[in-house]
Amino acid sequence: MDFVTLAGLLIAFSSVLLANWLGGGEVILLLNLPSAIIVVVGSIGATLIQSSIQEAIRALALIKWSLFPPVYDFNTARSTLNNLAHKARRLSLLALESDVESLGSQFSTRALQMAIDGTDPDLLSDRLHDDAVRIHDKRMRSISFIESIGGYAPTLGIMGSVLGLIQAMANLDSPEALGHGIAVAFVSTLYGQGFANLVIFPIVKKLTGYVDKELLYHQLLIDGICGIAVGKHPYRLELELNAYE
Repeated sequence: MDFVTLAGLLIAFSSVLLANWLGGGEVILLLNLPSAIIVVVGSIGATLIQSSIQEAIRALALIKWSLFPPVYDFNTARSTLNNLAHKARRLSLLALESDVESLGSQFSTRALQMAIDGTDPDLLSDRLHDDAVRIHDKRMRSISFIESIGGYAPTLGIMGSVLGLIQAMANLDSPEALGHGIAVAFVSTLYGQGFANLVIFPIVKKLTGYVDKELLYHQLLIDGICGIAVGKHPYRLELELNAYE
C-alpha cells in the first residue's frame, strides 16, 4: 500500500479542519450529506454521460493504483534480460522456451514468445511498440475519465450552494434558521473545490506518473527482447538497457 497517498489526504483534509477551527468555525457545519451527494454522485453521473460503462469500470480499476501502485523493477528486468541474452547466445533462441514467463508480465511473456517463434525482428519491434502505445492510450483514457470527475465537481458544488440558498430563503421569517441555512449552503462549494483539488487532481497526477513509467518499462522490455532476437551481444545490450531508469 502507498501510505504516502493516505498521508497526503490526511494532511490536506486536516489543514481544512484546522483552519476552520482556528477561525472559530464549528466542525459540525462542515458535515453535510446532501452537499456530499450532489458533488460526488453528481460529478460521477455527469462524467458517465460523456463516457461509457466500460471506461468507468476501467477507471475504477485504475484508481486502485493510487493506494496499491504497480511495481516496475527496472534493475531486475535488466538483469533478467541480460541473463536471457547470455543463454540465447550460448545455446539458442529456442532454449528460452522455458523462460517465457521469467519477466513476470503478460506483455513480456507475449513478446518473448513471439521472438522465440521466429517473428521478424523489425515486425516484432513494430507490433510490440504498437501494443505498448495502445496500453498507454487505454490507461490515459481511464485517467481522463477520473479527471473529468474533478472538472465537474466545483460546478456541482456551486449548484449545491444555490440549491441550499433557495432552501434558506424559505426561512426569511426566521433569522436564526436563515443564517444557519446560508452557512450550510456554502458547504457544497467547499466540497466541490476540496473534492477536485484535494482528491481527484492529485490522484490523476499520480496515476499519470505510473502510466508513463509503465510505458518506459515496456520500452525497456521491447529493446531487450528485440536485442536478444537479433543476437545482439549481451554486454552491448546491457549498456543500452542501462539508459532506462
